[in-house]
Amino acid sequence: EVIRIIKKENPDFVDGDDVIVQGSICVGLDCVNGESFNFDTIRLKENNVRIKFQDTSSSASFPSNDWQLSANDSSNGGENYFAIEDIDSNKKPFKVSAGAPDNSIYVKSNGYIGFNTNTPAVTLQVTNCNSPTLRLEQDGTSGFAAQSWDVGGNETNFFVRDVNNASQLPF
Repeated sequence: EVIRIIKKENPDFVDGDDVIVQGSICVGLDCVNGESFNFDTIRLKENNVRIKFQDTSSSASFPSNDWQLSANDSSNGGENYFAIEDIDSNKKPFKVSAGAPDNSIYVKSNGYIGFNTNTPAVTLQVTNCNSPTLRLEQDGTSGFAAQSWDVGGNETNFFVRDVNNASQLPF
């Protein structure tokens, strides 16, 4: 068994071989000696938790986009969330807010997608306790007028609602 001591004047540790840890790992400024891991295998622990995937491909024919998994805003009073970030375009294509209900989005093994259900019976199922509804919204950012339509149903009606026109029901 080899024990390596990291000196303060050279804090980086580089090992050209595989590293195997038979136990748990805590990474971050807030990890402490005697950390109680419970069932955690890897724990990231500090106030700005991020896992960055930095692609160092240098050939134009290879993909090189950088991605990041982020937990929570880093600013005081910011949002609590989990996100997948596209670092190169500064976008968050996937974001889940803290406190989102169970099965907010559920993908079944056959590819069916459920919103608010873990038992989608068709390709796309929206479940709600009263009048499940889909909103189709044109936001006006491409120069076309903003327009919103709701398509929904309940025990007595199936409806199409013109949200921008006093919620009239043309169908």
